[in-house]
Amino acid sequence: MSKGYYIVLEGPEGVGKTTQIELIARQLQKYGYAVRLFREPDSQSHLSARAIRQITQDPNYPLNTRAEVLLYNAARALSLEVIKQAREQGVICLVDRNYLTTLAIQYYGRGDVPDYDTITSIINFAVGDMEPDLTVILDAPVDELGKRMKRRKHGERFDNLDLGFLDRVRAGYLVEAKQRGYPVVFANESSEKVFRYVWEYVAALFNKQPAKTQPSVHMSSPPPILRAPSSHEPNAQTAAYLDTTANPITITDAGRQKLSSIVTNNESNVYAFNDTLDQVTVAAAMARLSRRGDDMRVTLLDEFVDKAGKDEGLIQRVVTAYGDDSVQQLVGIHMVVENASNLLTKQIEWGRLASYLEQSTRYIYYDQKDASGRYKYYVPTTLSSATKKQYIKTMDQLFDNYSKAVRGITDYLHKTDSTPQKERDGAWRSAIRAQACDAARYMLPVATKSTVGIYASGQAIESLIMRLMADGSKEARLCGKALLTEARKIIPAFLERADKPERGGATVAYRADTRQAMHALVQKLLPETYSSDQSAVTLTHYYPKNELDVVPHMVYEHTTMSEQEANAAIADLPYKHKVKLFSSYIGERLNRRHKPGRALERITYSWDIVCDYGIFRDLQRHRMVSDLAWQPLTPRYGYDIPELIEKAGMTETYLDSFDTSLELHSNLVAAKKITESQYATLFGHKMRWKATMNAREAMHFIELRTSPQGHPGYRKLAKIMYDKIAEVHPMVSEAMRFVNKDEDAELTRLAAERYTQYKLKVLDKK
Repeated sequence: MSKGYYIVLEGPEGVGKTTQIELIARQLQKYGYAVRLFREPDSQSHLSARAIRQITQDPNYPLNTRAEVLLYNAARALSLEVIKQAREQGVICLVDRNYLTTLAIQYYGRGDVPDYDTITSIINFAVGDMEPDLTVILDAPVDELGKRMKRRKHGERFDNLDLGFLDRVRAGYLVEAKQRGYPVVFANESSEKVFRYVWEYVAALFNKQPAKTQPSVHMSSPPPILRAPSSHEPNAQTAAYLDTTANPITITDAGRQKLSSIVTNNESNVYAFNDTLDQVTVAAAMARLSRRGDDMRVTLLDEFVDKAGKDEGLIQRVVTAYGDDSVQQLVGIHMVVENASNLLTKQIEWGRLASYLEQSTRYIYYDQKDASGRYKYYVPTTLSSATKKQYIKTMDQLFDNYSKAVRGITDYLHKTDSTPQKERDGAWRSAIRAQACDAARYMLPVATKSTVGIYASGQAIESLIMRLMADGSKEARLCGKALLTEARKIIPAFLERADKPERGGATVAYRADTRQAMHALVQKLLPETYSSDQSAVTLTHYYPKNELDVVPHMVYEHTTMSEQEANAAIADLPYKHKVKLFSSYIGERLNRRHKPGRALERITYSWDIVCDYGIFRDLQRHRMVSDLAWQPLTPRYGYDIPELIEKAGMTETYLDSFDTSLELHSNLVAAKKITESQYATLFGHKMRWKATMNAREAMHFIELRTSPQGHPGYRKLAKIMYDKIAEVHPMVSEAMRFVNKDEDAELTRLAAERYTQYKLKVLDKK
């Protein structure tokens, strides 16, 4: 006698589980299988279980959540005995709801017993080894569930519940489905269409183990292996593209013709997508890879081509079934934030898993005015009318000073530069402009507006949105909301949860509450003092103490030893052999883009840095760092006066800007506008920040930031970092062969600009 199956359909009340159970039963019975239907909480065959259910389902018997959990699982333990016996007799047991309902309702829905582990332990004790062979989660929007329940007139305990409760229950099912790897079927369509999606999973279960004739059923022949049907309505287009009678399914000539406009290669094992198919559809199609064994081009033709855009539920079904996070990672989006203050740009660029591009203060004169005749600076909306008036007056003065300085320095360089007139080409003019902007940018306020370009996955965009919405700055919160509004116009299905109260809303609240609580506690427990240690770069921690300790990790991929065995083997080698292995791993680097392997990531350096905000702006964009954090901006750490400012006779104007900035900052602090006071600080004001980077990133960071075209400020800072690494890890520093150390900044900048002009001319000739 063949063993039967234990199949469960789960999902919120009103999602259509009973209907689908009955449809599955009829289909299986057509194939000659013995089928038995069970439904939690009623229709149980065990007498004791039924008695318990009568209590739990009668609203006249008040129960708290703990009692519900215990009683439901007592009944479950009894009813599972009946299911187990039936399955052992070869019966297909179709069960409407199971233990996930307890978690969804009592834990996620009720929320008054926040002890997930205990509830799970009770469930595990009741269930024992009776795990379902297949569990499918049915899902539908809460509004639709509410409508369906209103049409029903039951008197059970969980009918007539509010939509907020339903929303939490639905979220609970989806969370559990993702954690446990259960398939999810979007059930907001006709019962026939939903059945086709559900049947795909049921049929796949039977195809793994061909069914045999059940002795309790009269059959003239054994039932066939079930073929999982396509998850869409059959149509002429699909039939033209695919030969579904072949095993495996093959692509027809018409299908290959259709694919020629979608992918770069119809036959190769490697191909890319053209821009004829939108990226949302591509992401959804790629998500199907985990559940379908066909060539992905078959999946495209079968489920997505000619349907994307016509079937509004298609993308939503895929996102629901395969998990928001998984599919979010497969879709990318370009976004732009205009008129962001330089305080906001750094908040935007904090996220690692995205790419950013920002307007440079090194190559653009920032004294241009907008259409209304104002300089481009941000005005906080939280200021009183009197404070706002002073703020605007001060900002105008700061930009007037900047304009005077940057134009004056440019004129000074034109007059004093020794380059012959005939050699003053485009590269020379660009180099002069960069020198002037480099010196004058110290005078720009943090309120200066900029534009940030962002390219990120749907997941990274969602994370950025929630992070901004939880920020203490109103500018950041408004930006987060605007990003969500615009991103939803492009990838709506991927951002459905971003502002839901129980999902994104809860995450935003968690971040905001944690930040506020931590700030309050720090204010209470720690003195509000500013450190007297203003060293530009402090190496606060490094690992390991002996850089040769990384050698076992360098050899690991070339051996068959465990990591512990490799450590022991390397420890026994002579010193010279360890050095040779280290050097061999680094190899012969011919330029800074030749990067050694990831064993160097075992080496880490933690830095505490004091530098001006302009330098921080440039360096903060490095994303392969850990524990990146910076302190609120303040004038208290002072500032330096660039040599070029003094040479150009702009010292008085420069000092006036810093005095004016300090006055505005002090007035904003006195008005309790602590966050807003940061807008008054200047790029030249020093600030404190920290970061940890591995040796591989340190190599990239230092070699890049000491390159000829780099700003003199961060060139100097990167050189200090290099020297400190050399003190503790000389072999690592020796591997950094492309650190520029002593070049003249003006000459190297001009050389870099001329090389850029040369490359542009070469491109123009092509």
